[in-house]
Amino acid sequence: MSLANPNDPRAKRTKNYIQNAFADLLTEKDFETISIQDIMDRAGLNRATFYNHYQDKYELLELTMKEAFTDTLSAWIPPGTVMQGPELLRRLMMAVCEWQIETTKRLNSRRTLSHAMEEEAKQQLYNVIVSCIAHIKDIPVHELRKLERLATMISWSIYGVVVKWSHLQEEPAEDFIDQVLPFLITNLRTLDFMNGE
Repeated sequence: MSLANPNDPRAKRTKNYIQNAFADLLTEKDFETISIQDIMDRAGLNRATFYNHYQDKYELLELTMKEAFTDTLSAWIPPGTVMQGPELLRRLMMAVCEWQIETTKRLNSRRTLSHAMEEEAKQQLYNVIVSCIAHIKDIPVHELRKLERLATMISWSIYGVVVKWSHLQEEPAEDFIDQVLPFLITNLRTLDFMNGE
């Protein structure tokens, strides 16, 4: 519902001020207690300006989380990259590990954002997996539904196991992934997703 032109450099700068102020406040306060006035005071902007860019603080939260996860995913899997199998899974897991650690560090320990984080991460993981599957030639229509379900299983599995790991972080992310990846790959091979790898 943004009223501002998203291509206008001033609008981009204003959105950055708002998002940075919001991120700063999330390290100090619980999401529910942050008001739009708090955000705009921190950003040094007029409250009315907020509504030129966002409908409410929930939209700001959603877009901020989506952008942060997109940036992390893009660093590990650049847009336009086509990959499958173990390398795709490894990179997806590294992206989620990095994002989970960084996001958790930036949020107040009393945070109530885990559901928003989870939904955004699982959806974006699903989208990446489906886009990689879409590059497989000649997928029969009846197999497409199976692959979509598989993408859901993979995205939820990756997110769930990374969240569990992130609570203790008993080993580095790379070691953790080396331990978990064989289980994911074994399950994928049984579903013929790995193309014989």
